[in-house]
Amino acid sequence: MVATLNQLGNTLLAQLYETVTGGDAHVPPSKNKFISWCCPGLPFQPQDFQFCVKGLGGGANAEQDKLLVNQAFTLATLADLIPDREGVYNNSKQQTVWSSSEARMSHMYREILNASRVVKQNLSKEEQAKIDKFRKLLRTTKKVKDLITDEEKEVTEDSPVLQAYNEKLAAYTDAALLYNSKRVAAQGATGVEGKTAVADWTNNATLYRLKVKSAMDAWVSGGYRNEVDEMNAYINQATQRSMTAWRQRLLEYYDDGVVSGLAPGQEFRFTTLVPGSFATAGGWTGQSTTHEHVSHWSSKSSNKWGGSAGVNFGLFSFGASAGGESSKFNSGSSVSTFNLSYELAQVIISRPWFYPEFFMNRGWTLSKGHGWNFDAMPSDGNLDNPHGLLIGYPTSILFARNIKIVSQEFSSFYSEYSKSVGGGGSIGFGPFCLGGNYSTSKSGNRFESTTDGTTLTVPGLQIIGFVNYLIGKAPNPLPELKPNDFE
Repeated sequence: MVATLNQLGNTLLAQLYETVTGGDAHVPPSKNKFISWCCPGLPFQPQDFQFCVKGLGGGANAEQDKLLVNQAFTLATLADLIPDREGVYNNSKQQTVWSSSEARMSHMYREILNASRVVKQNLSKEEQAKIDKFRKLLRTTKKVKDLITDEEKEVTEDSPVLQAYNEKLAAYTDAALLYNSKRVAAQGATGVEGKTAVADWTNNATLYRLKVKSAMDAWVSGGYRNEVDEMNAYINQATQRSMTAWRQRLLEYYDDGVVSGLAPGQEFRFTTLVPGSFATAGGWTGQSTTHEHVSHWSSKSSNKWGGSAGVNFGLFSFGASAGGESSKFNSGSSVSTFNLSYELAQVIISRPWFYPEFFMNRGWTLSKGHGWNFDAMPSDGNLDNPHGLLIGYPTSILFARNIKIVSQEFSSFYSEYSKSVGGGGSIGFGPFCLGGNYSTSKSGNRFESTTDGTTLTVPGLQIIGFVNYLIGKAPNPLPELKPNDFE
């Protein structure tokens, strides 16, 4: 079977989308979830995430501490994006979003907190004490040394309870990802090569479901799932009557999350990943795409709203510094054999300064002329066609590693195409970067895939997308609240 590069690219993303966001009766999909694809992916090296394990100040000396701060700054910047419903971040959009001080999720979150008018009915002492107790169980503060001023400052972190919650959530996500990947592989299986996937699913689906159930049980028993959900539910319910103190505390958490970077005037809000050791850990989910899968997946979607946002997922050249671009090998080029394999991990984003529960609360509003100076609201709540200044936020990052493409024709395309773009261009296929600069490189370090004429091997790991959560309508005050109920 002959398949074009564009067909293969769309097939790849459709499979990934179904694996990450799809589901069945045993692992139901979320209606509020959608993916922003990186085209091309953002390359990293495993050591770029040491700070996720060691934390700030966890180095053996000042040089290592500086490295950890730089790593934390890079991740915080990359994860601080406002999701775009178009669902694709190509090279130019990546540069616009991730190098600009504007259009950041943290900035818009602070604007919303500052301008929000909240209900002011008083809580009883018992209710306030219970809320304070729950907040301390969910967040904690610690002192760290500022590398610039040598002064100690307090930063907010997830409490041990919330850390356990996120770790068990990450384990559940891994189990669900494995279950979905096996189901998707069996659904799209074709030919002789597909027999193994079908047999695996028919014989082992029960075992994969048990892994999901076991992970869920562990999340409940050892990850405080019900307790954390109940604490958040109580805070949400109680503060819908009086949110003044809570909003003030959220602003304090936001300010406590600020970390001073090493460059003059550089500040960011601490963000980390769970589990912190994901980059070097085993247990990533194996995935594969072949030319035989095209017929099954050609009509499937690669984002929540259908289609692929008009993006061509063939072979690309990116970057203004590219020396040239060949038109010989484009998305319409075809191959007769193609086998792409890789490993996938979905890693939870932890932001101790960010409380998405605020958006779910119905005891606040925004009013033009009362601190809100934007033409639009954060979100109109339309899950089918959302509009607003902050329709959602990234909850996890999709990483891929051990990427390998077996195809003599594709390897030949890549070798000749890479020569045509010069030394400054990046080459991507679908959400994968096959050659270009490392995302964290300050010295212009590049990586290139290697090929033996048949097999193309891509080094390192890379971010291929962000899984986002739609916040629904915000603000969405209770209908019985009157304008004079807010302050």
